[in-house]
Amino acid sequence: MSEKVLFLDGDGVGPPVLHSAERIIKAVTDSVEIIHGEIGRSAFDSTGQYLPHETMDLLDECNIIMSGPAYTADNGKDPLESLIVHLDLFARVRYFKTLSPDLGVDGMDVVLWSSNNNVDTEISEVPDLDGVTLSKYVKNNAYNRMMTLALSDVETKKLEKISCLIRDDFFPMSSDMFRESFESIFSSDIYKTKVINVREWAAHAIKFPGEEQCIVCVDLYNQVVAGILGGLTGYDHLGPLYFAGNDYVLYKPCNKPTYDETIKEGYENPTSAIISASIMLRNFGLKNECDDIMNALCDTYAAKKRTPDVNGDLTNEEFTNEIIDRL
Repeated sequence: MSEKVLFLDGDGVGPPVLHSAERIIKAVTDSVEIIHGEIGRSAFDSTGQYLPHETMDLLDECNIIMSGPAYTADNGKDPLESLIVHLDLFARVRYFKTLSPDLGVDGMDVVLWSSNNNVDTEISEVPDLDGVTLSKYVKNNAYNRMMTLALSDVETKKLEKISCLIRDDFFPMSSDMFRESFESIFSSDIYKTKVINVREWAAHAIKFPGEEQCIVCVDLYNQVVAGILGGLTGYDHLGPLYFAGNDYVLYKPCNKPTYDETIKEGYENPTSAIISASIMLRNFGLKNECDDIMNALCDTYAAKKRTPDVNGDLTNEEFTNEIIDRL
């Protein structure tokens, strides 16, 4: 029986990098059916809607989604963010792996979990005469359900080391709530767990990199932690991002900003989309296919067959061909 995946090409670099991911998937398995939908400016041009009803209807048969970037609508709303909120994708996940020793710390392979603050957290800025008042509200259940998904991922991957990052010197009450949730879900009798201040973690991670397997982080600091992990593994845009909930998962491959004029059309790097595809296949139970993709990707990087943003000269298509040749 085929698994169904909804591909939303979106705008900008979306179509070429998702096409590469689709080619890779088809090269390793015929048990995944890819269905295409529309989102963003390209959808508006053809349907008059940034998030068409036809796309929403496809969600009845596809609970796994991969989407390229979607340009913001004229009213200022991000259609992809609207979809993420609509699907209640309350967990935000980043994956970082050093693909070649010359790019970063050899052997690093770590997943970063946090709550999606656009779903389970309310943050507001209120200006007054003397400044701005910042407020943040989060329910304890938000932490629990994110960590429950993280635990399932840890069990699937058979990970052992789990780190919990908090900021107890700055937000003592919410940090205590986060730590209590972590300790109730990740048993120290089963896993090698540690709870550490995010500042101390950052210093230790830079001095002694490569010790982490899974990190569960307070949402306020996930971007900073992701930046550190991105630097240690090479480039921030190589590690994929995905959003998870109880019923749906949406993969959102990372790429260099579209304003980077060094990336010419045809030279978009599909690495993040390809890693997203491999993670997706693993979650379908296709572990061998997942491993085959990651091994071929790492071999391609080791051979210095790369796109220009990572010190190569290949086009998107040529880079994808190199990976397929190694599968």
